Amino acid sequence: LSAATSSSTTGTTAALAWNANTESDLAGYKVYSGTSSGQYGASVDVGKATSYQFSNLKLGTTYYFAVTAYDVNGNESLRSSEVSKSIY
Repeated sequence: LSAATSSSTTGTTAALAWNANTESDLAGYKVYSGTSSGQYGASVDVGKATSYQFSNLKLGTTYYFAVTAYDVNGNESLRSSEVSKSIY
């Protein structure tokens, strides 16, 4: 996955966007988030969308995000580069 992941914040939300994977067997993307670098909770399967918005984030907390792609056989890519956003 060559995801140029970015984030922006408004209030207690964070919007992520990434470059589309061009492999023909792409089935979708999974977005990971957590409050410690490299430590993520359960993923959110966003299908073939190339953006996702997290809401109801906790004020005073820094969140870390990464994206993976998966193919029609369920094989998941390595995680993208991590991005972070502090919620104020």
